[in-house]
Amino acid sequence: MTTKLAECRILVVGAGAIGGYFGGRLAEAGARVSLVARSDYETVRQHGIQIKSIAGNFHFRPDGVYRRAAEAPTADYLLIATKALPEIDLPRLLDGAVGPGTTLLLIQNGIGVEQPLKQAFPHHCLLSATAYIGVGRSAPGVIDHQGGGQLSIGCYPAGRPAELETIVAYFNRAKVKCEPVDDIELCRWLKLCWNVPFNALSVAAGGIDTQTLIQDRPLEELSRQLMEEVIAVAAAAGKAIPAGVIEQNLDYTRNFPAYKTSMLLDFEAGRPLEVEVILGNVLRLARRHQVAVPRLETVYALLSMVDRRNRRRTGHRPE
Repeated sequence: MTTKLAECRILVVGAGAIGGYFGGRLAEAGARVSLVARSDYETVRQHGIQIKSIAGNFHFRPDGVYRRAAEAPTADYLLIATKALPEIDLPRLLDGAVGPGTTLLLIQNGIGVEQPLKQAFPHHCLLSATAYIGVGRSAPGVIDHQGGGQLSIGCYPAGRPAELETIVAYFNRAKVKCEPVDDIELCRWLKLCWNVPFNALSVAAGGIDTQTLIQDRPLEELSRQLMEEVIAVAAAAGKAIPAGVIEQNLDYTRNFPAYKTSMLLDFEAGRPLEVEVILGNVLRLARRHQVAVPRLETVYALLSMVDRRNRRRTGHRPE
């Protein structure tokens, strides 16, 4: 294993807001970070990425910029931050880029997102991460970091390998608050308690930021009820959510800057929405375990239609 950050080679696949921000932080701390970029390829190749952050603005010049992962030199870590969409074949995107000692680090929303990578690369270390961050891409080659910035990383499905401890230390050295966890699936359920109501309602309520949402009494109550349903499904699936999470999420959102969720930003840009991994997978687990989730059923139906119409309207290819 590489022990010095300056010797660590990291390839970011999915160089949008999440991948660009966390890759940029690691590069700022001295790692050799390259990117696989699509829509921003020419801008990033020529000018790098300008990151405007509450933790300090900086300019990120990648070690290399590529159109496909297979074009890049083999890396120590593949930081995978693509959108979690049914039509994206992650193993195919990574084809040719996974060397014998490459560690996979998946930073995505939702539940059940790790299995395709585990099946495709069963002998590689697979790390999975949840990110609590308010970050968006405001223009080609420009990322705005408005709030948060924490990572929780665990080995999937379990364990505490050296690769986990190393990347956690790298992130903390890069001034990213990062903690190793023993149960990453529980962490994903915890994040879904926030993502399900706030991502979904930000779009379903007509395109509103988190402050507008939390200050509306009926929407705040609906958010609470959606979280209760997520917690019930998690319990049926064997994951007990600690008491107090609902109030913590509501307080967190009240004290967070007015923020457009990732799903709202995708909707406004005409991009596909992460409906299935955030809501659909929870709904399918609810049906399997016979848990009643009437509000989740309703919001899922509404967002599925919004997503279908948005895709037809824009003809946007997923990134």
